[in-house]
Amino acid sequence: MKRLVLCCAVLIALSAPVHAQMGPIGPSIAFGVQGDAVNLNLPGIYSDIYGLGLGGGVHFDVKFGLLSFRLSGDYLTLSPDKNKYLAYAQTILPSSLASGVTIGGGKIDVYSANLNLKWTLLPLPIIHVYATGGGGYVRLSTADATVTIPGIGSFPVKGMDAQTKPALNAGAGVDLHFGGLELFGELKINWIMTEGKSSSEVPLATVGLTF
Repeated sequence: MKRLVLCCAVLIALSAPVHAQMGPIGPSIAFGVQGDAVNLNLPGIYSDIYGLGLGGGVHFDVKFGLLSFRLSGDYLTLSPDKNKYLAYAQTILPSSLASGVTIGGGKIDVYSANLNLKWTLLPLPIIHVYATGGGGYVRLSTADATVTIPGIGSFPVKGMDAQTKPALNAGAGVDLHFGGLELFGELKINWIMTEGKSSSEVPLATVGLTF
């Protein structure tokens, strides 16, 4: 009997570090929020006119120890650089009309939904380094711009047609664990299957909290 008790105590002691890393038996569910920064590689002149886009979203995690699934939804917006947009407009307008031209509108809205797998590669006591990858859908829509020529009037400039396309992504990140709160940061590359080219590479940086 004493030997059985001793064996059980040894097994419990040996399994404690494993349970500390793997967490409770069975899946756990967490919720969080994030902020995003993106630089779209758009076709044609758009890549020269638009700069950094900002936004955010929410996510749900289903965790199985060192593996977890993350369902996320994000919204980002990009506004054109007015000076670059104006310089482009002046190249297509007669010189007699280019002076004093102003431009408004032209904002791009980006909605996305993705399901990703997270795999913790380095589960240190506080810092967890992980790889991530997955796929989903992205919707791009552009508001029409307005060009105003002094003494003549305002004219609409049609933006890109709205597109809802499948997307793939891959990247890496770091979780910082503070009790029941996790702070994370990650870098990903998205490949959006847009029309007119095989894909648009989107460097995406995300910082967020998981509760």
